[in-house]
Order: sequence, then C-alpha cells, then structure tokens
Amino acid sequence: MNSLLHVVIAGIALGITVHGTVVKREVQTPGRFSPLTRNVTLADRNNCQPGDPQPPNRVDTAERVARLRQEIANYGLAAFIVPTDDDHQSEYVGDSDKRRKYISGFSGSAGTAVVLMEEQALWTDGRYFIQADDQLDCNWLLMKAYMPGTPSILQWLKDSLPAGARVGADPTLTSADTWNSYANSLSADNIDLIPVTPNLVDLIWTERPPYPDDPAFPLELKFTGKSWEEKVLEVRDEMRSTGTDVLVVTALDEVAWLLNLRGSDIPFNPVFRSYALVTMNTIELFTPAEKVNAEVEEHLHVNQCEEMLCVTIQNYDDIFPRLSSFEDDPLVSSVMISSSYSSTPGASYAIYNAVPASKRHQGVSPILFMKGRKNEVESQGMMKAHLKDAVALCDFLALLENEIIAGNYWDELSASAKSEEFRAQQEDYIGLSFDTISAAGPNAAVIHYSPSPETNRQIDDQSTYLLDSGAQYKDGTTDITRTLHFGVPTSFQIEAYTRVLMGAMDFAMMVFPVGFTLSDIDILARRPLYEAGLDYRHGTSHGIGMCLFVHESANNAYDIGFFGSDEPGYYEDGEFGIRLETTLTVVHKDTPHDFVSPMLGFEAVALVPFEPKLINTTLLSRQQCEAMNAYHATVRDVVGTELQNQGRFEGYDWVLRKTEPLAC
Repeated sequence: MNSLLHVVIAGIALGITVHGTVVKREVQTPGRFSPLTRNVTLADRNNCQPGDPQPPNRVDTAERVARLRQEIANYGLAAFIVPTDDDHQSEYVGDSDKRRKYISGFSGSAGTAVVLMEEQALWTDGRYFIQADDQLDCNWLLMKAYMPGTPSILQWLKDSLPAGARVGADPTLTSADTWNSYANSLSADNIDLIPVTPNLVDLIWTERPPYPDDPAFPLELKFTGKSWEEKVLEVRDEMRSTGTDVLVVTALDEVAWLLNLRGSDIPFNPVFRSYALVTMNTIELFTPAEKVNAEVEEHLHVNQCEEMLCVTIQNYDDIFPRLSSFEDDPLVSSVMISSSYSSTPGASYAIYNAVPASKRHQGVSPILFMKGRKNEVESQGMMKAHLKDAVALCDFLALLENEIIAGNYWDELSASAKSEEFRAQQEDYIGLSFDTISAAGPNAAVIHYSPSPETNRQIDDQSTYLLDSGAQYKDGTTDITRTLHFGVPTSFQIEAYTRVLMGAMDFAMMVFPVGFTLSDIDILARRPLYEAGLDYRHGTSHGIGMCLFVHESANNAYDIGFFGSDEPGYYEDGEFGIRLETTLTVVHKDTPHDFVSPMLGFEAVALVPFEPKLINTTLLSRQQCEAMNAYHATVRDVVGTELQNQGRFEGYDWVLRKTEPLAC
C-alpha cells in the first residue's frame, strides 16, 4: 500500500496538508501564475458535459458547499481550507474527522479542499486522480498535484483573492510548519491566514458521527519487547541530551508505542485519541475518560506514584491550558514539540501556539526513530505476523483461483470479505491494517481503489485482479500486494508485470552503505519500466509499524530493525493495473571487501508467490531469475511447511504450483 511521501520522489507533490507525509507538510515556494499554470478549468473534468453518464460513486455536495459558504461569509472570510487531518495530523482519520470527505465527496486518504465564494477546488496526488474525478461533483476543480498546468494551493489563493482577503483554516488540523509557511507566504501578498474555531464544516455537518468510546488496551510485554517504563527512561535520556525539560507527544502512534497501549479510535489503526507530556519526573496522558478502564490504570500504575514510575491521567481537552501553564513555571525552560520530518507532520499549529514562545523548541521527536527501529522481540513478531499473513493469503488465493477457473461467481467485495475471514483465523488477529484494495480489470488502474456496491466488479479470467491487503496482529502489521490473472494475459500485460517484477527485485537486491535513504535507491525500481517508457504515479516504499500504522516514516536513513514495503506498479487507465508489494526488513550484508563498511541490504519478510504466467523470463537477467527462484524456494519451504502444519492443503498445493523454478 503506497504512501504519499514517495510520490514526492516520483515528482508529484501537493504542497498543503493532505496526507500523513512530508509532502503534505512542506510548502512549495509560491509565486504568481505563469500562463502555463493557470490552465485548470471545469472543462478538464470527465463525465461533466450534458448527457454524459455519471459515475456511480459521484457525490453531489452542492448544498453542503452552499451552507459552508454562508459560514465563510459570516466569519468575514474569503476562503476556507479543509484538509484531511485530525487533531494529531494522522494520515488516516476516524469517521468523526472526515470533514474533507463530507464537504467534497472525495473519500481518498490524501486531499485538501479549498472553498472560495465563487469557486471550489480539491488537490490530490497521482494515486487518486481517477477516483477523485469520479467522486467529485462537477462544480469542483480537480487539481492534479504537480502535473503541468496545476497551480499549488498558495498560487491559486493568491491569484484568486484580492489584497486584504482573509483565508480561514482550523489550527488544530494543520501542522505548525505548514501553517507558519502558509501564513508568511500569504502575508507577502497582503492576505491573512486566520485561525478559525470551531471548524466551519462542523457547524454545517449536522449528522457528524461521535467519537468512539471504546477503551484503550495494554499490549503485552511478549509483543513489545520493552516495558513502557523502559521506554520512558530511554526517552528521558534523549531529552537530557538536547536540554529538553518537557516533551510534548502529539502523534497517536507515538503515544501508543511509548505507553504500550493500543486502541480502536481510527479504523484499521490501533490507536486512541491522546497526547502525552514527558518530563524528568512525570508522565501525563491526556485522553478522554472512557479510554481509561481498570486494566489501563493498572498497566500505567495510576495512583501508585509513590511506589513506582506512574502515569497521571488528564482530561483530553486540558492539553492546551496545561501547555500554557509552563509560562509561569520557573523549572521549565525548554518545551519540545515535534517538527515535520520525512513522513511525519509534527505538532499542530494549535499545540505550537499554546506553548509559550520563550520556551518553545521544535525538533524531531526522539520517539520517531525509537519506534521505527524495531527491537529483537518486535522484529521477530513482525516476521511471525507476516508468516501467518502469508498462510492466510496463499490459502485464500488458492480457493479464489480454483473457484474462478471452475466458473463460479466472485466479485471484488466477496473476495475482500473472504480474504479477511482467512486472516481472522490466525492467532492474535486484531483486524485489517487498511481498507482492502480488491480490484478487477479497469478498477485496478485506480491506484487506491476501494470496492463499493456502486463500483463492484466481477472477477473473471479476462483481465488482471489486484489484491492489496494487510492485517493487524498483536505481534505485527502486514501489507502485501499481488496481481493475478485467471485466464490468458495479453503480451503487454505480461511485459508490464515482468518489468514491475524486475524493478521490485532490483530494489530488494540492493546492497548499500549505512546512511542511505529511500530517495537514494528509488530509481532502481523504476529503471526497468523507464526502459519501456512506463512509470507509476506513487511511491516505491513506506515504513511499516509494529501493530501500529501501516505507513511509517521511510525517508530517514535505513537501519537494522526497519520494516518497509517494496512496491512498484504500472496502471493502464481504463484497462488494468499491476502492483507487486513485498515487505522487507533491513539486515547486515557481507561483502568481499570492506572499503565501505558496514553494508546493509534487505531480506524479504512477506512470502507469497508471484504469478508465473505473467513472467516473461526472457526479459529477466540471470541474477533476477535466480533471485526469483531463491525467493520462491523460501516461500515453498517456510510457508508451505506452515500450511501443512495448519492442515491447509489446498493452499499448500497452490504454493507448490506457483513456486516451480523458472528456467534461467
């Protein structure tokens, strides 16, 4: 599953808060429009002329936008920005925070809506161009980020608004770095960025869902490898090294990781609404009261502070007055809030503004790196989780292939549901790690397609079937994509699949020195496609959490204990899509010489066969072919053995068929 961070590496960026990645957090340098960049019009939209057939998933939001414009006028504004984010700048948000989806109708995970009094526009990245065009009604401009002719949000605002105009945004939903950059840039053109609370969308969203009230739950030491007390002591060591008196933890996965707690406030993401403050003597957890039951209190040693390290529970909304209180605290001279880095946005502008300016310090959260480097127990758990996942997926794909060949009816929704059933049979299963991308034929060309009753297609033997799926287990998070064909593929489908596979193998076989990042090796996955004039509009890799977010930072330097995806693809709009995604972990690599040492490389963790009928072996180098055979031999040995142990013989037979050695 792709993350927007790596769209930047592919040359596509957004320039406003649209996704849980650095691209959403960095402001592109604005400027007045050149004739080249003022080209986006409503005429660019598909199926928007009189008589055109309407996509089944198009959403009419005209009445909602009209009511929002009334609130914009009531507040004396000329425009209002509606990002995807929640208060913690999460990539994926709960139903209560899907304001951008409500106002625009677009349901993708990356996008920013901007509503003016006469115009409205939505920016998104290359994964969502087709989906957004289908879902947005024909009053919306579709801004295909960084495609020729597409202005940035700042450019569009400056070009559209007069001097003295006021642009509103919710300061809790925008990172401090983005807010300050936007405010400074707009101010240069005498346009003011105004913090607006309550959120104007909330004023018109009369049926906004409530936040979940499920309690958090402890994750056992046998899965985390370290107690929360050990983690706090390590964080305090990092704080001492930077002279930090108070660390403000705002990212939901960082709070969950630090305190060894998980939750269910965001679908597919085992986190709960919370902030944490860490000082040299105290730990405070700010969370809704219903999140803390007796089990959580015991886990955190609440009210046991005289005997051991303990956590004090505070009301969720009290974080802001608590931060302001440091103004008068003589023992506090440095309050650190997280800045944007790689795929993390940092703290919101509201948090930033609550910290006294004289004591405010922005920096990369030390928890970011600690969380990304899985310890030995976490690493073993991740490998165990991926083995369970491979068993479930191989067994399901065996069933699906046999059923399709037998002429039985399957569609995207039934396949998605059945694949989840197979995963749920595995030990320590919690739920899916994201909404399954089950895509047949032309739907697979929609990069982040999600099947619905309106778009559901039959899976047949006429085109490709793409399944991008994953799960949350207590011992790890999984994410894997395989593309299959149950009939006779075309020569072009075979070539495209093979070139995607070649890029995936070249990426996975890379040996590199310490300090390398994704941006240093991304080109390896694209080279075989480039040679044929092909490419893909998404990233090649993202980090993966341990029973946390399926997308973690991947642009910091690779290190032992990192788990991430390897996922090139190719998409023929209106025809088919191909993506091959395998989870890898970073390991030491022995080399014949040690001029540069130590050297690192990858080892495959996700073990599911590729589709032999889609591989043109004449395109493969000997090294690629032998690497493919070695991978399949591992799948046969490791996953095959576990399939037998679990009595899943249909899946075992399928693995044997798919892993027959290729002729190199």
